[in-house]
Amino acid sequence: LSLDGSSNLEFEIQTLDLLTNELNFNGCHLGGSRRPDGIIYYSANGLVIDNKAYSKGYALPRHHIDEMVRYLEENNKRDAGINPNEWWKEFDEGVSHFNFAFISSFFTGQYVPRLQEIKNRTGVNGAVWDVENLLLVAEALKRGSLSYADFFLLFDKNDSINFAIDD
Repeated sequence: LSLDGSSNLEFEIQTLDLLTNELNFNGCHLGGSRRPDGIIYYSANGLVIDNKAYSKGYALPRHHIDEMVRYLEENNKRDAGINPNEWWKEFDEGVSHFNFAFISSFFTGQYVPRLQEIKNRTGVNGAVWDVENLLLVAEALKRGSLSYADFFLLFDKNDSINFAIDD
């Protein structure tokens, strides 16, 4: 998989495949117009995911901040009048706590204040998650050194996920 603008769909599918088929989260790839790229959930915790396939890093521009805010507000209101595709119905009814994540090769620029802005506008915490740390977290979940409950706490800091596997 080469990460460039033309590989967005493949990157979305591969990421959600890892999370749902390899790591056993519930969820699915959504993508398309007016929906996040995917969602996962476990127990009462849900994650709204936006993937960005950029090999030279991703700076989290304003229009993507606004897009994530819209997804989180739609998920909160759950009103078909606002978005008739009702993508939020993919979450189980028992999911009551939500976070968000942007996933890309790596992140550049001032993403921390932008994540905080999303939190300020929606009340939802999130993180940027690079591919290296995605794989480290996946390994920790597979080994059992990271619980699924603790996994969701990684998104509460409104920062990047920097994960180290303890030997």
